[in-house]
Amino acid sequence: MGTAREADLTDPKKLAAALMDNKPRMDLVGPTVDDDIRRAISRYGADAVKEAVKIQTKPRRGRKPEKDWPELNEILKADARDWLAGGDPFSTRSNYAIAKKFADNNPGHSHPATMKRIERKLVQKRVWMTLAFAERFSREGYPYGVYIRAVEALTAVDSAWTFFRDSAKSNIVDYEAKKGEPPPAELSITEIEAATRNELLTLGTLNPPKKSLGLFGLAARYAPKTDGQG
Repeated sequence: MGTAREADLTDPKKLAAALMDNKPRMDLVGPTVDDDIRRAISRYGADAVKEAVKIQTKPRRGRKPEKDWPELNEILKADARDWLAGGDPFSTRSNYAIAKKFADNNPGHSHPATMKRIERKLVQKRVWMTLAFAERFSREGYPYGVYIRAVEALTAVDSAWTFFRDSAKSNIVDYEAKKGEPPPAELSITEIEAATRNELLTLGTLNPPKKSLGLFGLAARYAPKTDGQG
């Protein structure tokens, strides 16, 4: 189809078609932002584009994201210590009770809405986070048996922790193999890891790997004896 200048000006349909053919097209994208803006300006005008950009980039008003987790983390850390001591924090304090106390202290715009939000978060993450805190706390200052209990419970909830459970058990086996007896019950898993690591370092010091003779050294060792050599 020709341009508007080439079109038959006496035929309205042909003229309209030619004008549409010359109109800037907006179905193209890019390849740069500048290209898209240039197309928009050619179609709507610079002032309209400026105003649209101003509106679209203006920060949206609305409720700010709630910062619930700093306070909830302190509650879950207490749960973790209770669990490590042999308690059952999930029965002692229900999600509802925690959410109600939180909402009492932080009602926000709506006490019932805050309660519902907190209870939903606890349902989703309370058990996992409590056990994750327990695993972290029990690495030091607790008997290694407590750590194993924590990491096994965590693995049952999240299989991604299988590596840490198996690694801990492997260190216990290594300790027994090197010391000839199981680790004392009061040792922490961190102390067991350090002991097995130091044992490996000691073995490496006592039995350093033999220095390689290299290609020429091997050649000399296995070279045929000549007259006069013993």
